[in-house]
Amino acid sequence: MAINAAVAEEVGKAVNTDDKQSTREALEEVIVTGVAQETRKFDATFNINTLDRSDIQQLAPHGTAELLGNIPGFFAEGGTAGETHNNVLVRGLPQAGGYRYVPNLIDGLPVYEEPEAPFMNNDVFIKTDLMTTSVEAVKGGPGAVLYSNALGAAVNYVTRTGTQDFEGEYKAEVGDWGHVRNDFYVAGPINDNFTYAVGGFYRTADGRRDPGFTGNEGGQLRGNILFTSDDARTTLKVQAHVIDDKTIYYQNIPFSVPNNRAPGTESDPFEIDPGSVNSLGVDFGSGTQLSDNIADYTLFDNNGNPLNLDIRNGINPEFDIFSLDFSHDLENGLRFESHFRFTDGSNGFNALFIDPPMETARVTGDQFTRIQSLTGDLGAAYAGATEVKAYYADTVTGTDLSSATEAPAILSHNIPVYGKVDATNFTGDVRVSKSFEIASSDHELTLGIYGSDFTYDVFSVFASAWSDIGENARIVDFYAVDAAEQQVGPAITSGGMDQPAIFGLGAEATMKTQAFYLHDHIALLDDRLKLDVGVRWQELDVDRVTTNSYDPGNTSNDFTPDDVVVGSTEDTLADNFVNVPDGVPQKAQENYDAYGWSVGANYLLIENGGWGDVSVFGTVSDSFRLPGFEDYIFGGPATNPSTGEVVRGDLVEDIQQVEGGFRISQDELDLGVSLFYIDFKAKENLGATLDDLGATGYGGIPCSSVPAPADCPKIRDSYRQSVTNIGIELEADYQPSAIPGLRLQGSLVWQDPEQSQDNAIRSGIVEVDTDNDGVNDLREYEVSTSEGRRPRRQSEIMLNFRPAYTFNAIPLTVYGQVQYFSERFASDDSVNVTVYPEYTQVNLGLMYAATENMDIQLHVNNVNDADSFTEGTNITSESVFSDGIYTGVARPLMGRSVKASISYRF
Repeated sequence: MAINAAVAEEVGKAVNTDDKQSTREALEEVIVTGVAQETRKFDATFNINTLDRSDIQQLAPHGTAELLGNIPGFFAEGGTAGETHNNVLVRGLPQAGGYRYVPNLIDGLPVYEEPEAPFMNNDVFIKTDLMTTSVEAVKGGPGAVLYSNALGAAVNYVTRTGTQDFEGEYKAEVGDWGHVRNDFYVAGPINDNFTYAVGGFYRTADGRRDPGFTGNEGGQLRGNILFTSDDARTTLKVQAHVIDDKTIYYQNIPFSVPNNRAPGTESDPFEIDPGSVNSLGVDFGSGTQLSDNIADYTLFDNNGNPLNLDIRNGINPEFDIFSLDFSHDLENGLRFESHFRFTDGSNGFNALFIDPPMETARVTGDQFTRIQSLTGDLGAAYAGATEVKAYYADTVTGTDLSSATEAPAILSHNIPVYGKVDATNFTGDVRVSKSFEIASSDHELTLGIYGSDFTYDVFSVFASAWSDIGENARIVDFYAVDAAEQQVGPAITSGGMDQPAIFGLGAEATMKTQAFYLHDHIALLDDRLKLDVGVRWQELDVDRVTTNSYDPGNTSNDFTPDDVVVGSTEDTLADNFVNVPDGVPQKAQENYDAYGWSVGANYLLIENGGWGDVSVFGTVSDSFRLPGFEDYIFGGPATNPSTGEVVRGDLVEDIQQVEGGFRISQDELDLGVSLFYIDFKAKENLGATLDDLGATGYGGIPCSSVPAPADCPKIRDSYRQSVTNIGIELEADYQPSAIPGLRLQGSLVWQDPEQSQDNAIRSGIVEVDTDNDGVNDLREYEVSTSEGRRPRRQSEIMLNFRPAYTFNAIPLTVYGQVQYFSERFASDDSVNVTVYPEYTQVNLGLMYAATENMDIQLHVNNVNDADSFTEGTNITSESVFSDGIYTGVARPLMGRSVKASISYRF
C-alpha cells in the first residue's frame, strides 16, 4: 500500500515508540511496583527496571524466561526448556532452578503464593499477551516489604484496563517451527462510569525443537470491568482469567568431549569448548531426544494401578483465576485499598528427563549380573541364559530374537516423569493509607494486612527407560538369550522400561500465611528528598500429609498380572520389582515466621542542569523468604534413615542488601547506575542419603567393599550455605539528536558472588582400585563443599545491547540485540569442577508500519547460531566410555528461529 511522505514520517515516528517518545519522558514514567502509591521511576528510592509495551514487542520473547532475561541482574536460561518451566536466577543467589527468589505477580498479587512449587513453576501462570501493558521488576528495598517471598526480586505484570476511548488490536504470528499464534484485545467504555478490556491468545506449534508432534497448543483468555465514580475517588475492578495451555518441556541432550585431560578441580576447572563438543545423535540447535516413539509409558500409581503417561501432554496448566480490586479516597487524606484473588485448577507435568548416556555393553552386562543373582522361580527361569542383549522394541516379534535388530553401542537412559498438581489459592491484600504533614515533611503512611490461604495436592512417579539416541529415538528392550539368540525367561524390560516406578513424591498440604506491613513515604526539602521506610512481619502455618519415596521410603512390589506365569517368556522383570510411592503417610503441622525492613532515599541533586535532571538514591534492607514446598514437604524436617532422629534445620532464609546509585534524565540520555552488596544466608540443606561405609551390611560384609552388601545403614549430612555478592548495574537509553531515528538501549552487569559453607559434607560414594589390578575393590566418600565458589550457572558479566534505527523517509524500524553471558560453573561443589563457556547471542528484526494502524514485524532469534549450554552435568571419571571419551548431558541454546507477525490496531 502506498502512503505519502508526510504520513510516512509521522507513522515512522510512531513505530516502536508507543510509550517512549523521547528519553526525557522517562522522568515522568510512572511505576506501581515496590511503592504504596504510583510514583515516578526517577524518584524511586530503590533499583527498579521496566519494560513497556514497545519493549516487549521489539524483544519478541518466546516465553517468560526469555523476557525476564532482559532485566539487569537476571540470568534466565534463555527458554532452553521451552516456553515454560525454565530457571530464572537473580543477583548470584544460589538455587536449584525455578523461580525460588523471583515471585511473579500480576497487578501486584501472586496467582499462586509459592513461586517454586514442584511440577508447577511460577511461569505456568505468566503468559504475556496484548493485555500486558508493562513489566516492572524491583530488586531489594521495599519490594520485600510489600510482597511475599520477594527475597531476590519481585516481577509485576501490569494488565490493560479500558478507557473512555474504544480501541483494540489483533495480531497474527507465524514461526518456522510450525508456530501459529493469534492475539487480540478489545477495550473501551460501557458508559461514563464503566469500562472494559478483554483479550488473550491461542497458539499451536510443533516446538522450536520438533519432536514430531504438536508440542505447544492452547492459550488464555482474560478480561476486566472497571468502575470509576464520577468524582474519581472510588474504583472497583473485577477480573477473570482462564488458562488452558500445553507446552513441550525440553530436557538435556547427550554429548561427548575428548578425554584430553583429567576431570576438573577447583584450581584447574575442566572448560567445555563448544568446538570440541560432539553430538551423539541429536542436533544441539534444533534437535530433541523426544519423539512420538518414546512418548508413551505405563507407570504405576501408589495403589499399584497402571498409570498412563503421555509425554505429548507436556506442561499442562488449566486454571481459573478471579480478582477483585477496590479503592476509595476519603475526604481527610485517608485511602482504602483492597485486592483479592482466587485461583483454582491443576497443572500436569509430563516430561522425559535424560540421564548421561550409557554404553550398551555395560548396561547389558549389568543386567546379566542381575539376573544371575536372582533366586527361586525367576532364578530358575534364567538358568539357560548366556547373555543379555538389547534390541529395538519395534523389531521384536516373538521369542526368536535372531532376526530382531540389535540396539546401537550407546543408549540414552531416560527418566519418564508423571506429575499432577491440584491447587487453590485465595489471596488478599488490604491497605489503609493516610496522607499528612509534619512540620515541613509530607507523609504517605500505609498499613497493610496480607493473607493467603493455599492448597497443594501433588502426586508424581519417576521411572527408568531406555532408547537409542537420535531425533527420532526408538524404544530399546532388554532380553536374556541363549547361544541361539532365543529368549530365555521373562523380558527384562517392558516398553523400554526396566523400572516403571523408581520413586515418587506425594503430598496433600494446606498452608496459611499472614503478614502485616507498615510503610511510610516521606517527601522533604520542597519535594527534592524522598524517603521510604518500611517493615514487614510474616507467618506461615503448614498442615500437611506427605507420601515420599525418599522418606520414609517404600518397598518393592510385584505387579505380575494374574494371567501371567512368573518366570515365563510372557512375564517381564519390569513388573516384579516396582517401587511405587506407597510410603507410610507422614503428618505434620509446622509454623515459621520472620520479619524484614527497608530504608531508602532519593535526592534530586540537579534539576534542569547541564546534565538534565540528576538524582541519587540508596537503600538498605533486611528481608527474608519463608520455606517452600521443597523445604517442608520434600526436604526437611528429615528423618535420619539409620537412627530415626528427626533433623529440622533453620528453613528461613535471610538477606541483607545495600544499594546506591544515580539516575540521569535529559532530552537524549536516560542513564541509571547502581552499586549493590548482598549478604545472603540460605536455609539448612541435607546431603545425599549414603551408605555408612564404617558399618557392615548383610552377611557381615563391610559396606566399604565392592560390591556393596545389602542393607547397609545410612548416613546423611546437613550443612548451610551463604553468599556474598558485590556488583554494579548500568542501564541506559540514548537517542542522539545528531542522528534522528537512532536509539541505543542496553544494560551491563558485573557481579562477583562467592559462596561459603559451614562444613564440608559427604556428598557421594566413588569406587577405587587400591591394588591397580583394573578392578575397583573399595568404596570411599566423595567430600564436597561450596566454600569460595561462585554459585552454579551464574555469570560474572552480563551484557544486553539493543540498537534500533527508525528511518525518516519510510515507516521502517530495524533493530538488533546482542546478549553476552560470561562462563558459568555446571555445579558449585568442590569436586569435578566443570565450566560451561561464555556465549554471545544476536537477535535481529524489523518493523514496518504499512498504515497508521497496521504493523508488520520480522524477528530472527539467535541469528548467529550461538552455541553453549545453560546447564549440564560435570565431567567426571565415571563418565568415561570404553574408548576413553567423556560423556554427559546438557541443555543447549535454541538455534536460529524466525517468526513474522502482522498487527492491526483500531
